[in-house]
Amino acid sequence: MQEPLDIAIDASGVARFTLNRPKKGNSVDLELAEALAASLDRYAADTNLRALVLTGSGRNFSGGVDLGWMRGAGGASEEANYEDALKLAKLLHRLYTLPVPTVAAVPGRAIGLGVGLVAACDIAVAVDSASFRFSEVRFGILPAVISPYVVPALGVRVCQRYMLTAEPFGVTDAMRYGLVHQMCGFDELPHVTQQIVTELLAGKKGAQAAVKSLLQDGRAPKITDAAIKDTARRLAKLRRTPEAQAALAEFLDHKS
Repeated sequence: MQEPLDIAIDASGVARFTLNRPKKGNSVDLELAEALAASLDRYAADTNLRALVLTGSGRNFSGGVDLGWMRGAGGASEEANYEDALKLAKLLHRLYTLPVPTVAAVPGRAIGLGVGLVAACDIAVAVDSASFRFSEVRFGILPAVISPYVVPALGVRVCQRYMLTAEPFGVTDAMRYGLVHQMCGFDELPHVTQQIVTELLAGKKGAQAAVKSLLQDGRAPKITDAAIKDTARRLAKLRRTPEAQAALAEFLDHKS
């Protein structure tokens, strides 16, 4: 399987993107972020594309932003941090606005940005052992760039609890809150995902694109370019604070 992003597309026009950094829990570093963004741009222009499945290798969906990348970025200027954060914000928006249906197939943990990727997809199915977590406050930062997607999916009250405590929640709660649509066993995930894809392929591509546009246009508040930039700026400012740098260093030093 190709690292850090494995891509396959079948004859029916279904693309499968697999985040493939298994030793790092499929966390997103600069290389993976750029590969994913470029691939989404390329496939968005592919007239043969009918649907996209986003998953992670092994028993992780995504551990969020790679902490090594984050630690290095923290020592850079605020403007450099802003550019990094903006890349992630635009990546999520590209996934959210892809003109075909998107399915998150979650084989395990989703943390931080990983939860944002799930929420940015149209449909989410997760294994019964999956867990979700907003760990940002433990590192002195905030889940800014994912907030335009996770807050509508989960609701403000749910986010107030889990973004402030950084405690994990399971797939049963994720379904109750609205983040995940369906739960299954680990071995069943490919089959259940394929069932959803089969239903999607029975629809008409133009109509599905129109449905997505209708729902996005009716969303309040809308995810504008200004909102995307604002979330990136909020993250960039907090990344460079002594509190954030100390928290991240303590975690990484303890881990090593």
